[in-house]
Amino acid sequence: MELNIGIKEEQEEFLKETLNEYSIDGIEKIIQVLSKEIIEKFDKKIVFGEIRCVGSCFSNDKFIKVELDDDLISKMKDIFKLFDFEDYDSEEEELSKVIRCIINYSEQECDMREVFDI
Repeated sequence: MELNIGIKEEQEEFLKETLNEYSIDGIEKIIQVLSKEIIEKFDKKIVFGEIRCVGSCFSNDKFIKVELDDDLISKMKDIFKLFDFEDYDSEEEELSKVIRCIINYSEQECDMREVFDI
């Protein structure tokens, strides 16, 4: 499923730095890998249970098209329902929120070598 993910400027900067540091082929690929690895390998309570917002949740600076498989989308929907996120107008915005949390966790607390198996 293709999504139009809303991210903040700070998150885009982090993704670009990650792109350069780990020689990943594009921001879309980084979002795909981060989403899959963080959801499958990391404690969801730690990743999503703590507020990691960078502000202005309903105002995004940039939109990136990302193709994610249906199984991952299903897990992301479950995560959104499980944790106490604010209400959004669309499913795409809810999934964007989950991805922004993943990006924020990755930047703030995650050892990226674990994610990219380095």
